[in-house]
Amino acid sequence: MALVAWVLPLRSVWERARHDQAPTAGQYAMLLLVVVLASCVSTYFSAALLHSVHALLSGERPAVRASLGAVLRLLPTLVGWSLLGSSLGLLLRILESTAGLSWIFEMAGLSWTLLTFFVLPVIVVERSGLLTSLRRSLALGRRELGSWISGGIRLFITTLLVLAAGVVVMIYAVESDSVAVMLASAGAVLLLWLLTGIVVSAATGIYRMALYHRAVRAGRAG
Repeated sequence: MALVAWVLPLRSVWERARHDQAPTAGQYAMLLLVVVLASCVSTYFSAALLHSVHALLSGERPAVRASLGAVLRLLPTLVGWSLLGSSLGLLLRILESTAGLSWIFEMAGLSWTLLTFFVLPVIVVERSGLLTSLRRSLALGRRELGSWISGGIRLFITTLLVLAAGVVVMIYAVESDSVAVMLASAGAVLLLWLLTGIVVSAATGIYRMALYHRAVRAGRAG
């Protein structure tokens, strides 16, 4: 039932798009709700991952259930952060599509990402409110800007290479003119991309929390 609730709005929008029709106001509202719910779920599990990484870096061995329970107590702040982030991202996309000057909005999106890179670690570790976490994230981000950019570039290049490898495999599979080879290759490539997404997401969380610990230590030493 939960899967149907997520798929039906997308299907109805797709059916209207096939007939060159814009989504209705109700469909826009349903899509917005789906985006917000997906953002909240993603934020919750990202926070649980960060809690586990923080505990490991602190010399503890937390259980998955303990991390999920710990961040559950932070749910109001996490929901607020999800709503703020998804709303601003959607607003930037709308302005980009209607006003043009995409490079301006891309720079605004990048600036927002830099500003909020440490928001989740601050919420999870320091249990502060949303506005305090934003200010704290900005202060910590100034110390680790170079490391954040270099680490992000390495993760991006790694992901790009894996995606390119999958495309090359699919090209050779299509040229083989064998349905069995194409199906097997498509399945393997999709599995590879799925695993890559999971690994990159986990690596990003680990890297973010490690940088947070380093920035906090640097601030205390300074």
